[in-house]
Amino acid sequence: MTLPEDIRQHFNRRAAHYDNPVTAFIGERELRLIRKLVPRGSTVLDYGCGTGRTTIDLLRRGCRVTAFDISQEMIRLAESRAGQLGFSAEFTTDADQLAGRVWPLVTCIGVLDYYVDTQPLLELLGSYLALGGRLIVTYPNALSPLGWAYALGSRFHFPVIPHTPHYARQVAFRSGLQSIRLGYAFPAIPFLGHTLVIEMAKSAQ
Repeated sequence: MTLPEDIRQHFNRRAAHYDNPVTAFIGERELRLIRKLVPRGSTVLDYGCGTGRTTIDLLRRGCRVTAFDISQEMIRLAESRAGQLGFSAEFTTDADQLAGRVWPLVTCIGVLDYYVDTQPLLELLGSYLALGGRLIVTYPNALSPLGWAYALGSRFHFPVIPHTPHYARQVAFRSGLQSIRLGYAFPAIPFLGHTLVIEMAKSAQ
């Protein structure tokens, strides 16, 4: 079973070499879809911000961002890159700084990739949603050959677990969330896209 501490250690080691032309290319295709779901000027928690690709894109669009990651090295790079571009955000690796707070928008991009059972993390993310708020997450797509190529290649560094759209909807429901929109990225073609981009909201009680 993959544990958060395993993930932390892996990305602390990998931080300096994480970004490359392939991840940048795929990431941009994901961001094209995510931008449609995040209005300019939104207040956002970017959970699992990594080296800051999504955080910086949000800042460029006038968003107020709290950026969290469990890897100290990844978030150090994210904060440095944002600063070099003249942006400022709240960067933290301390989960206690998130406790008891809520945001109208939460993004969690490229994080659920590493969890066999994503329900506990989805429940946590749901707890950060304000009333009427939206959660945007991504999964590697288990229906896509590209998703499985990604999974096979990841065995050389840190394994990822593709999931189907059906799984994504079901685990959202079990986590007290409702899937309200599902899109595909790289390419933006239903079922074939490497990445599932899913917008969720808290289910009515």
